[in-house]
Amino acid sequence: MKINFNEMTAGVMIKVDDNIKSNDIIDCDEKLLDDKSNIDSISKNCFNKIDKEFINRVNFNKGGFIVCGDDFLEDSCDDNVEKVFSYLGIKGIFAKSFNKKHKDNLIKNGILPMKFVYPEEYNEVGLYDILKVKNLLEDLSKGILEVINITKGDSFWVKLEL
Repeated sequence: MKINFNEMTAGVMIKVDDNIKSNDIIDCDEKLLDDKSNIDSISKNCFNKIDKEFINRVNFNKGGFIVCGDDFLEDSCDDNVEKVFSYLGIKGIFAKSFNKKHKDNLIKNGILPMKFVYPEEYNEVGLYDILKVKNLLEDLSKGILEVINITKGDSFWVKLEL
């Protein structure tokens, strides 16, 4: 099997609105978070408050992309979210804007934070769309990447937020 490190293709596993906090993503039950190293248990309810089918979708597809609006993980203090995303195989997150602390934590956990160059293009990406990030290695130094929406036959640009 040939692996192409210059592109990344996956489906959109969830699309969420603005101002998503860690409490919206993972269950902050004190009993569950007592053992913060138990990422498997914490991940089982990921996005359950917003989309009860997310965890089935992401497990079936062995990961994918997340699309979100402004201030993704705004005012969140829990850094388990990024660990959960990594554990679930989330490859990248497309957002209108990121909370800086959590953007850095995404990178530390191997997840690409990608900001829409034109925020209105958020509206053009849908749940289940198959997206391909092209020329990843070639364009990494430029910080701007083209993303092909295979499902809809169009493309958009993102700024790699490293």
